[in-house]
Amino acid sequence: MAFFDDLSKTLSDKGKEAAHKAKEAAGVLQMKTQIASEKSKLKELYGAVGVLYYKKHRDDEDNEFADLFKEIGNVLTNVAVMEEKVQEMEGSLVCPNCKKVMKKGSAFCSKCGTSLKTEEELQKDQDITEDMNPTEEDMEEIPAAEDGIFAEDETENS
Repeated sequence: MAFFDDLSKTLSDKGKEAAHKAKEAAGVLQMKTQIASEKSKLKELYGAVGVLYYKKHRDDEDNEFADLFKEIGNVLTNVAVMEEKVQEMEGSLVCPNCKKVMKKGSAFCSKCGTSLKTEEELQKDQDITEDMNPTEEDMEEIPAAEDGIFAEDETENS
């Protein structure tokens, strides 16, 4: 019986030890996650400082960062060109007023309300509207009405 009591005590001690180690490991993991989160915030803050500094000093000719500023300008240009290509591929529209990217086929910007139709589309709409208005020639082709009934209708009813 002493053997089983010793075995039970040993298993119990090992279980407590494993639980303690698991708790320590979880604490370490939690701390590492918090560190990673803080480092991520720090990286964002450094980036924000860099953006502000770049915007304020990008036109300074005598600047120790002039080469980096030139490279940043090149990268920004490349990104703009690639984004424009993606918009063309997707058929997206860019609001000429506020620069918001809109879905293909949008007639107006959802942000500022500016019309997104091109001059060509506006002219086509104008042409369609004009085509819908009958001309004098069109009016002459319409059969004369007698007592509010078209002549064609009278022959059908006879």
